[in-house]
Amino acid sequence: MIKLTVIGECSGSPLASHATSCYLVEGEHTSIILDMGSASLSLLKRIRDFDSIEHIVISHFHPDHTADCAVAVYDRLIAMQCGREVKPLVFHAPEERDLTLPPYSRFVKIDGCCREEIGEFSLSYMKSEHPLDCLAVKVQDRAGHTLVYTADGALNDDLVKFSAGADMLIAECSFYPDKGCGNAGHMNANDVCTLSEKARPSILVMSHLPVYGERGIILEYVRKRYIRGEVFLASPYLEVSI
Repeated sequence: MIKLTVIGECSGSPLASHATSCYLVEGEHTSIILDMGSASLSLLKRIRDFDSIEHIVISHFHPDHTADCAVAVYDRLIAMQCGREVKPLVFHAPEERDLTLPPYSRFVKIDGCCREEIGEFSLSYMKSEHPLDCLAVKVQDRAGHTLVYTADGALNDDLVKFSAGADMLIAECSFYPDKGCGNAGHMNANDVCTLSEKARPSILVMSHLPVYGERGIILEYVRKRYIRGEVFLASPYLEVSI
């Protein structure tokens, strides 16, 4: 079983009472965080004891995916200074970027070629097409359930191949239908439809959403065009399981 809880779904900057990219992924005995954008730690603490979180996977170092990493380390520092029994945070990321502050946190380097085990999960990565080096993430449990997180990246054949067969796909959707700039390294609603038709996930969650306009337009557009599975628009505390 893999359970997804969306913590932050905004691109660039958080809306009021929202956060930028952050996702809680849980199994029977394992919890990991995918990205930790602006305002995400506060929203996460409303539903989970952060002391119980150990592993944080960082796709890339744009601030809307990492802004709360440093304060997460301070949170661990405070927990230890208060005498609570907690483990150091482990950041799995393409670069170290000052994430290491012993004994409160440590760093594990990841890239598009590596595969690693975190508890009951097996994680693999793929370099995406984005202005800053970025990794899409695949999470599989021992029963074979598969979640793919595109992180930030343009639609290309590599992303289709990496996403194929996923039970759940968290697809970035930074722009409305027929909008967006060609070399932005992001997807719009049209791209998400194309990716979904080729990858055929049972569950599609669109995230990294625009912070302007009416997001319901995206949901309506994609639901009319992708009919092979359930389609969700990410929002704080949306829960979906496979």
